[in-house]
Amino acid sequence: MEEKSKYARQAAYNRRTYVRFPLDLKPEVLEAFKIKCAENGTTPTTEIKRFIAEYCNGSAEE
Repeated sequence: MEEKSKYARQAAYNRRTYVRFPLDLKPEVLEAFKIKCAENGTTPTTEIKRFIAEYCNGSAEE
């Protein structure tokens, strides 16, 4: 009997609920972004999601 992944249900939920947003960056830009996020105690994913939410709500800096 094949063992199912411990997170199979979560993965199925994520596929139904979320979409992926690929983003191409130069390696040095991504590395600098990761370093800056780490210095600020956050992650690149968190900061990108925060920016999108603020931008959509009209509170992003112009």
